[in-house]
Amino acid sequence: MNLTRAVSAVALVSLFGIGCGEPLPGAEGKATPQVAPELLSQSSALSTTIYNGYPVTVSGGLGSVQTFYLVNPAPAEKLSFTLRGGTGDADVYVKRYAEPTFTDYDCVSDAVGNTENCVYTTGVEDDQPYYVVVYGYEAYSNVTLHAYYSHPLALATTVTPNLNQLSRTVYEVDVPAGKKRLQVTATQSFGQSGAFKVYVRQGSAPAVPSAVDCTADSATLPAVCSIINPVAGKAYVMVEGVGNVTSFNLRVDALTK
Repeated sequence: MNLTRAVSAVALVSLFGIGCGEPLPGAEGKATPQVAPELLSQSSALSTTIYNGYPVTVSGGLGSVQTFYLVNPAPAEKLSFTLRGGTGDADVYVKRYAEPTFTDYDCVSDAVGNTENCVYTTGVEDDQPYYVVVYGYEAYSNVTLHAYYSHPLALATTVTPNLNQLSRTVYEVDVPAGKKRLQVTATQSFGQSGAFKVYVRQGSAPAVPSAVDCTADSATLPAVCSIINPVAGKAYVMVEGVGNVTSFNLRVDALTK
Protein backbone atom coordinates (compact mmCIF):
# COMPACT_ATOMS: atom_id res chain seq x y z
CA MET A 1 0.00 0.00 0.00
CA ASN A 2 1.17 3.55 -0.70
CA LEU A 3 0.82 6.45 1.66
CA THR A 4 1.69 10.10 1.04
CA ARG A 5 3.57 11.07 4.17
CA ALA A 6 3.54 14.85 3.74
CA VAL A 7 -0.04 15.36 4.95
CA SER A 8 -1.26 18.93 5.29
CA ALA A 9 -2.79 19.54 8.71
CA VAL A 10 -4.37 22.75 7.37
CA ALA A 11 -6.15 20.84 4.63
CA LEU A 12 -7.40 18.24 7.07
CA VAL A 13 -8.79 20.88 9.39
CA SER A 14 -10.54 22.72 6.58
CA LEU A 15 -12.02 19.60 5.01
CA PHE A 16 -12.83 17.43 7.99
CA GLY A 17 -12.40 19.56 11.11
CA ILE A 18 -9.53 17.21 11.97
CA GLY A 19 -5.89 18.04 12.66
CA CYS A 20 -2.76 15.95 12.71
CA GLY A 21 -0.84 17.57 15.55
CA GLU A 22 2.77 18.68 15.42
CA PRO A 23 4.44 18.40 12.01
CA LEU A 24 7.75 17.57 13.68
CA PRO A 25 11.02 17.84 11.73
CA GLY A 26 11.83 14.74 9.71
CA ALA A 27 8.30 13.38 9.48
CA GLU A 28 8.10 13.93 5.73
CA GLY A 29 11.22 11.83 5.08
CA LYS A 30 9.86 8.58 6.49
CA ALA A 31 9.43 5.71 4.07
CA THR A 32 6.04 4.47 2.91
CA PRO A 33 4.74 1.61 5.10
CA GLN A 34 4.54 -1.75 3.37
CA VAL A 35 2.01 -4.01 5.08
CA ALA A 36 0.13 -6.85 3.47
CA PRO A 37 -3.66 -6.25 3.24
CA GLU A 38 -4.35 -9.48 5.11
CA LEU A 39 -2.33 -8.17 8.07
CA LEU A 40 -4.58 -5.12 8.26
CA SER A 41 -7.64 -7.36 8.06
CA GLN A 42 -6.37 -9.58 10.87
CA SER A 43 -5.60 -6.54 13.00
CA SER A 44 -9.09 -5.10 12.45
CA ALA A 45 -10.67 -8.38 13.48
CA LEU A 46 -8.69 -8.29 16.71
CA SER A 47 -9.46 -4.67 17.63
CA THR A 48 -8.90 -3.71 21.26
CA THR A 49 -11.52 -1.56 22.95
CA ILE A 50 -10.27 1.65 24.57
CA TYR A 51 -12.23 4.08 26.71
CA ASN A 52 -12.41 7.84 27.01
CA GLY A 53 -9.71 9.15 29.33
CA TYR A 54 -8.16 5.76 30.06
CA PRO A 55 -4.66 5.42 28.52
CA VAL A 56 -3.25 2.08 27.40
CA THR A 57 0.37 0.99 27.02
CA VAL A 58 1.27 -0.45 23.62
CA SER A 59 4.36 -2.19 22.20
CA GLY A 60 5.00 -3.69 18.80
CA GLY A 61 7.61 -4.81 16.33
CA LEU A 62 8.84 -3.35 13.06
CA GLY A 63 5.93 -3.32 10.59
CA SER A 64 3.39 -4.37 13.22
CA VAL A 65 -0.22 -3.18 13.04
CA GLN A 66 -2.60 -2.88 16.01
CA THR A 67 -6.18 -1.65 15.79
CA PHE A 68 -8.13 0.04 18.60
CA TYR A 69 -11.78 0.98 18.91
CA LEU A 70 -13.06 3.91 20.98
CA VAL A 71 -16.44 3.30 22.57
CA ASN A 72 -19.08 6.00 22.85
CA PRO A 73 -17.28 9.36 22.97
CA ALA A 74 -19.69 11.98 24.31
CA PRO A 75 -20.47 15.12 22.29
CA ALA A 76 -17.60 17.54 22.81
CA GLU A 77 -15.67 20.35 21.15
CA LYS A 78 -12.55 18.23 20.73
CA LEU A 79 -11.58 14.56 20.57
CA SER A 80 -7.86 13.77 20.78
CA PHE A 81 -5.82 10.66 20.07
CA THR A 82 -2.19 10.86 21.22
CA LEU A 83 0.92 8.74 21.53
CA ARG A 84 3.56 9.65 24.08
CA GLY A 85 6.75 8.25 25.61
CA GLY A 86 8.39 4.88 25.36
CA THR A 87 11.05 3.93 22.84
CA GLY A 88 11.17 3.34 19.10
CA ASP A 89 8.87 4.87 16.49
CA ALA A 90 5.12 4.27 16.09
CA ASP A 91 2.65 6.15 13.88
CA VAL A 92 -1.11 6.70 14.25
CA TYR A 93 -3.98 6.53 11.74
CA VAL A 94 -7.53 7.46 12.79
CA LYS A 95 -10.89 7.18 11.05
CA ARG A 96 -14.47 7.67 12.17
CA TYR A 97 -17.11 5.01 11.36
CA ALA A 98 -14.67 2.46 9.87
CA GLU A 99 -11.15 1.07 10.27
CA PRO A 100 -8.47 3.25 8.67
CA THR A 101 -5.96 1.94 6.14
CA PHE A 102 -2.76 3.52 4.87
CA THR A 103 -4.73 5.15 2.04
CA ASP A 104 -8.08 5.81 3.71
CA TYR A 105 -8.09 7.76 6.98
CA ASP A 106 -9.29 10.98 8.56
CA CYS A 107 -5.93 11.76 10.11
CA VAL A 108 -2.38 10.40 10.09
CA SER A 109 0.34 11.47 12.52
CA ASP A 110 3.75 10.10 11.52
CA ALA A 111 6.38 12.23 13.22
CA VAL A 112 9.78 10.77 14.02
CA GLY A 113 9.52 9.18 17.47
CA ASN A 114 6.38 8.74 19.54
CA THR A 115 4.90 12.23 19.87
CA GLU A 116 1.79 11.77 17.75
CA ASN A 117 -1.49 13.70 17.71
CA CYS A 118 -4.73 13.26 15.79
CA VAL A 119 -7.44 15.70 16.85
CA TYR A 120 -11.07 16.09 15.80
CA THR A 121 -11.98 19.75 16.36
CA THR A 122 -15.57 19.76 15.09
CA GLY A 123 -18.48 17.40 14.86
CA VAL A 124 -17.55 15.04 17.70
CA GLU A 125 -20.66 12.90 17.81
CA ASP A 126 -22.23 10.74 20.47
CA ASP A 127 -22.53 6.99 19.90
CA GLN A 128 -20.21 6.97 16.90
CA PRO A 129 -17.25 4.60 16.54
CA TYR A 130 -13.68 5.82 16.11
CA TYR A 131 -10.90 3.46 15.01
CA VAL A 132 -7.16 3.84 15.56
CA VAL A 133 -4.34 1.96 13.86
CA VAL A 134 -0.92 2.06 15.53
CA TYR A 135 1.78 1.14 13.02
CA GLY A 136 5.32 0.17 13.98
CA TYR A 137 7.52 2.24 11.66
CA GLU A 138 10.26 0.85 13.90
CA ALA A 139 9.96 -1.52 16.82
CA TYR A 140 8.49 0.38 19.77
CA SER A 141 7.88 -0.34 23.44
CA ASN A 142 5.92 1.06 26.39
CA VAL A 143 4.22 3.82 24.41
CA THR A 144 1.08 5.44 25.85
CA LEU A 145 -1.99 5.63 23.60
CA HIS A 146 -4.52 8.07 25.02
CA ALA A 147 -7.97 8.97 23.65
CA TYR A 148 -10.06 11.66 25.32
CA TYR A 149 -12.66 14.31 24.53
CA SER A 150 -12.26 17.77 26.04
CA HIS A 151 -14.12 21.01 26.60
CA PRO A 152 -12.67 24.55 26.74
CA LEU A 153 -12.89 26.19 30.15
CA ALA A 154 -12.33 29.89 30.70
CA LEU A 155 -10.37 31.00 33.75
CA ALA A 156 -12.40 32.12 36.77
CA THR A 157 -15.50 30.37 35.40
CA THR A 158 -17.42 27.76 37.39
CA VAL A 159 -18.75 24.63 35.70
CA THR A 160 -20.74 21.77 37.19
CA PRO A 161 -19.63 18.38 35.86
CA ASN A 162 -22.05 15.49 36.16
CA LEU A 163 -20.24 12.17 36.16
CA ASN A 164 -21.08 8.52 36.42
CA GLN A 165 -18.87 6.07 38.25
CA LEU A 166 -15.46 5.79 36.54
CA SER A 167 -16.41 8.25 33.79
CA ARG A 168 -13.82 10.90 32.95
CA THR A 169 -14.10 14.37 31.42
CA VAL A 170 -11.25 16.70 30.42
CA TYR A 171 -11.29 20.50 30.48
CA GLU A 172 -8.74 22.54 28.52
CA VAL A 173 -7.53 25.85 29.98
CA ASP A 174 -5.37 28.61 28.46
CA VAL A 175 -2.80 29.79 31.02
CA PRO A 176 -1.40 33.31 30.43
CA ALA A 177 2.30 34.08 30.82
CA GLY A 178 3.60 35.55 34.06
CA LYS A 179 1.23 33.83 36.47
CA LYS A 180 2.56 32.61 39.82
CA ARG A 181 0.02 29.88 40.53
CA LEU A 182 -2.53 27.78 38.70
CA GLN A 183 -5.24 26.75 41.14
CA VAL A 184 -8.01 24.23 40.50
CA THR A 185 -10.78 24.17 43.10
CA ALA A 186 -13.68 21.72 43.40
CA THR A 187 -16.53 22.18 45.88
CA GLN A 188 -19.96 20.71 46.54
CA SER A 189 -23.01 22.79 47.36
CA PHE A 190 -26.27 21.76 49.04
CA GLY A 191 -27.93 19.01 47.01
CA GLN A 192 -24.73 17.90 45.30
CA SER A 193 -23.27 14.51 46.15
CA GLY A 194 -20.91 11.76 45.06
CA ALA A 195 -17.19 11.12 45.30
CA PHE A 196 -14.82 12.41 42.63
CA LYS A 197 -11.15 12.91 41.79
CA VAL A 198 -9.40 15.80 40.06
CA TYR A 199 -6.18 15.49 38.04
CA VAL A 200 -4.21 18.40 36.56
CA ARG A 201 -1.40 18.36 34.00
CA GLN A 202 0.33 21.00 31.93
CA GLY A 203 0.86 20.53 28.20
CA SER A 204 -1.15 17.31 27.75
CA ALA A 205 -4.18 15.69 29.32
CA PRO A 206 -3.46 13.71 32.50
CA ALA A 207 -2.62 10.08 31.74
CA VAL A 208 -3.57 8.54 35.07
CA PRO A 209 -1.78 7.27 37.05
CA SER A 210 1.71 8.00 35.72
CA ALA A 211 1.58 11.40 33.99
CA VAL A 212 -0.11 13.80 36.40
CA ASP A 213 1.16 17.07 37.88
CA CYS A 214 -1.38 17.39 40.70
CA THR A 215 -4.20 15.32 42.23
CA ALA A 216 -7.06 16.11 44.63
CA ASP A 217 -10.26 14.33 45.63
CA SER A 218 -13.56 14.80 47.44
CA ALA A 219 -12.31 13.19 50.66
CA THR A 220 -11.36 16.69 51.76
CA LEU A 221 -13.45 19.63 50.53
CA PRO A 222 -12.71 21.97 48.99
CA ALA A 223 -10.49 19.79 46.81
CA VAL A 224 -7.62 22.01 45.66
CA CYS A 225 -4.77 21.45 43.19
CA SER A 226 -2.10 24.16 42.91
CA ILE A 227 0.79 24.36 40.45
CA ILE A 228 3.45 26.96 41.29
CA ASN A 229 4.86 29.05 38.41
CA PRO A 230 2.77 27.38 35.70
CA VAL A 231 4.05 27.36 32.14
CA ALA A 232 2.14 29.58 29.73
CA GLY A 233 0.00 27.57 27.32
CA LYS A 234 -2.46 24.73 27.69
CA ALA A 235 -3.30 23.07 31.00
CA TYR A 236 -5.71 20.18 31.33
CA VAL A 237 -8.05 19.27 34.19
CA MET A 238 -9.49 15.76 34.24
CA VAL A 239 -12.36 14.92 36.57
CA GLU A 240 -13.34 11.35 37.39
CA GLY A 241 -16.48 10.07 39.03
CA VAL A 242 -15.88 7.69 41.93
CA GLY A 243 -19.48 7.42 43.12
CA ASN A 244 -22.39 6.35 40.93
CA VAL A 245 -23.72 9.89 40.61
CA THR A 246 -21.33 12.77 41.05
CA SER A 247 -22.11 16.47 40.94
CA PHE A 248 -19.80 19.28 42.04
CA ASN A 249 -18.52 22.74 41.12
CA LEU A 250 -15.18 23.19 39.36
CA ARG A 251 -13.20 26.40 38.90
CA VAL A 252 -9.72 27.15 37.55
CA ASP A 253 -7.83 30.35 38.43
CA ALA A 254 -4.45 31.68 37.31
CA LEU A 255 -3.15 33.85 40.15
CA THR A 256 -0.47 36.51 40.32
CA LYS A 257 0.66 35.60 43.85
